Amino acid sequence: MSSLRLARTVPYVFALALLVTTGCPSASHRVSRGELLELAQQPPENRGENVRVVQSLGGADQPPEPAPRVRAGVSVYVAAPIWVGGSPRYHRHRAPRAHSSGGGIVNRRSNVARAQKEEAKVWLVVAAVVAGALAFTEGVRYDGWVKLHPMHPVHLWGPYGEYTWMPLAHVTPDVAAWADHGAVRQDEGPWQPLGRAPLNRQGFTYSLLLGAGQVPVVGDDPDTGFLGRFQLGYYPTKMIGVQADIAYSWTEDSQGATIFDGRYSLELDVLPFSAGKIHAGGYGQIGFASLSDDGVSFDEIDGLFGGGGLLQLELTTRLALTARAGVVSVHDEALFEFTGGVSIY
Repeated sequence: MSSLRLARTVPYVFALALLVTTGCPSASHRVSRGELLELAQQPPENRGENVRVVQSLGGADQPPEPAPRVRAGVSVYVAAPIWVGGSPRYHRHRAPRAHSSGGGIVNRRSNVARAQKEEAKVWLVVAAVVAGALAFTEGVRYDGWVKLHPMHPVHLWGPYGEYTWMPLAHVTPDVAAWADHGAVRQDEGPWQPLGRAPLNRQGFTYSLLLGAGQVPVVGDDPDTGFLGRFQLGYYPTKMIGVQADIAYSWTEDSQGATIFDGRYSLELDVLPFSAGKIHAGGYGQIGFASLSDDGVSFDEIDGLFGGGGLLQLELTTRLALTARAGVVSVHDEALFEFTGGVSIY
């Protein structure tokens, strides 16, 4: 498989993976094992004052049995948890074109760039649908702190799928140490959100950015045209991430012929600066680009190097508006570009 054909299959893989993993926010909110351990050290009557939760998606953290709803006037009482048979109950759930690899003129029909442009439009629409779905799920899901009644039911899962539930005030250090994680539901007692956590990029990320960029024109200066890109990557830390970047740019020459440039690269992002909800940093990238010019039946694949600045506006813990401006060196040109859009973490 040629490098160009391989690059064209990447959007299909990205879109399929992202659409399959999309789910709707649910009433369940996960409580991590670390948070359970911290809560278990607090006085039982104070445990509900500040609980860190992350809203679950789809059927994740759905308890196999409901717990009674707690009313605001319920008194706090402490009792040792009673497990049937000395351990929690167990529930198992299933959840035909030639090209020049070194550049040059190729004799062919003159609608290649136009066909690539139409294909790119389709994939940018797919990318926009994926971005909208992820913004509604990962971007909007609540990730922060809530205030609960001390007797609010906590659903607990053990390391091998064991399950039980008990009031928050009844969670002992031993129970917290046994649990793999817990979950609380906002429909099982008084529920008061206290505020979202700051933007957290750590983990997988997806971005859709649209804007303008310069496109090479054979025998002439670069022309400014449309530029759209989508990215999929991973941030091992909150400030440093690696992303696969796919960018499509096109314009028309003076005769109305299409010029298309597809750019495929691996990108390193670094965002060390922040002031409130504003974050800033830079990026560098390396890859290749495929240029087609219908006006002169020209086709070229060339190496790509680029870099520039990043600016983000934090919206939620997992959602940000991103703007970037930079220069890419490719096709013996230094091409300027600017794009902006949404990033989901």
